[in-house]
Amino acid sequence: MRSSFTLVCALGSVIGALCGRALAVEDRAPVTDAHAPVEQPFLYMVDPHGPAPKQVLAGYALAFSSSAGAIRPISGNFDSEGIVHALSLEVGVVERLRVFAQTMIAESLGGTSEVNAVAVQVGARVLVTPPSWQRFRLMLTGAFLREFGAALGAFGEVTASYDVGRVRIAASLHGERVFAAGRDPIDLYAVAGVSVRVTRIVRLGVEYIAQDLEELGDDEAEGGARSYVGPDVALALLKNKLLVTAGGAVLTAHNPGILARAALTYVY
Repeated sequence: MRSSFTLVCALGSVIGALCGRALAVEDRAPVTDAHAPVEQPFLYMVDPHGPAPKQVLAGYALAFSSSAGAIRPISGNFDSEGIVHALSLEVGVVERLRVFAQTMIAESLGGTSEVNAVAVQVGARVLVTPPSWQRFRLMLTGAFLREFGAALGAFGEVTASYDVGRVRIAASLHGERVFAAGRDPIDLYAVAGVSVRVTRIVRLGVEYIAQDLEELGDDEAEGGARSYVGPDVALALLKNKLLVTAGGAVLTAHNPGILARAALTYVY
């Protein structure tokens, strides 16, 4: 638990440092009313450059996992080898508020799985920084969830991104409570990523996911901490109306495993 606390504090310090530096940079930047285009450069965290008021995002994602583990944060990594279909809808309500709903449908590929077929998330995202800020963005997310095994829960998340020319650096810290016997009092995971705009429509990047941080140094309710790393590619087509993101990740702890995911989002 001490190692987990140290890692979480370190990530919080990084986000805090980005905030402090970005405040100074954005204060010197000219203010603009133009909305930043919606982008989805990452697979395992939601980018703060989301829908403007009255904009709607409709998405479909397909994820595959070859290894066992908890279903967070990767929707394709549940209690057995399998694939997950995810359908999502997100709406910009006002300048800084967006609401979302997601349904995930699981298909087990090996043996008998104890998970049910459907998981659901419903929540909202709030942009903390001014919408006119283009370099730095800070976003808070809160949601209720139903897991594949029918357990109910809730989660909170903080995500920060910072642009340096063509490069976007982002990090996310996620805390979750599932109300079920034998589960941890809180589940923690962190994601960090870097994405580089290669051309107007193409981004290449890499993401690192640290899952179940509360179990660092243990082997408790959900099998201990896990970490993944892998590349991704993002396309912005039809003048940023059609967003495509795909990539894979390798499990770097416990038994080797492979994850793959592709996501398609249309901006209305």
